[in-house]
Amino acid sequence: MNEPSDSYENNPPERSTHRLEAFSDIVIGFSLAQLGLTLVIPPHAIEFVTRPAGIFAFVLTFMVVSRFWWVNHFVFTHYFRANRLMVAFDFLGLGSLLLQVFALQLYLHFVPLEEGAVASRIYFALFSLSYGTQGAMLAVGLRYHLDSLSPQLRREAVRVLFGRAGIVAGSALGNLLASNDLAKIFIAVGKQSTLVANLPSSLLVYTLLGIILGAIASWFIPRLFHSLRTV
Repeated sequence: MNEPSDSYENNPPERSTHRLEAFSDIVIGFSLAQLGLTLVIPPHAIEFVTRPAGIFAFVLTFMVVSRFWWVNHFVFTHYFRANRLMVAFDFLGLGSLLLQVFALQLYLHFVPLEEGAVASRIYFALFSLSYGTQGAMLAVGLRYHLDSLSPQLRREAVRVLFGRAGIVAGSALGNLLASNDLAKIFIAVGKQSTLVANLPSSLLVYTLLGIILGAIASWFIPRLFHSLRTV
């Protein structure tokens, strides 16, 4: 006698979507817990302030993971369809996010050394992969539901996509063109200075440029499309 299949394709679409979103939330929550484990108790309490490299990296990555969660919720609410392609993009993005948090531990361990530059390239490569696959999932969902979406949801999806594309392109370009010319960034706390970044200078420049261009594109292009449609 054949056993019933547990494949998501044999479940009602709403149930499959709900279970996949719940699974995604669990993985993202675990990545935040993993992020908290990157913090270690310093030998002296004052070093929590005078050596803020760990806190700086924690806050930055917490913002990245939180933004990933919010966009993931946005996609599942309006654009997700439980098929193999979108599930594959979702799983790839979640796996990349977990590895990105682990890459943060690599960076914090090697930041005083030149290996910090290598660790930073690994971190930003995984950042590009996680955000890029999430953007691909949104693009596929937008294509599937294009006829049923309101104009506002279409514009919002385009805005998020261009913002994602700009940030990922900047990070990927920075990784591709990163040289061995290291940029050392210090934060002064009182009379002490702490090294918080040991990155290739070109990685910093192109990543920042990508974020700026992505933000501009995400604001301007959806409005341009809307104005052209109303002419």
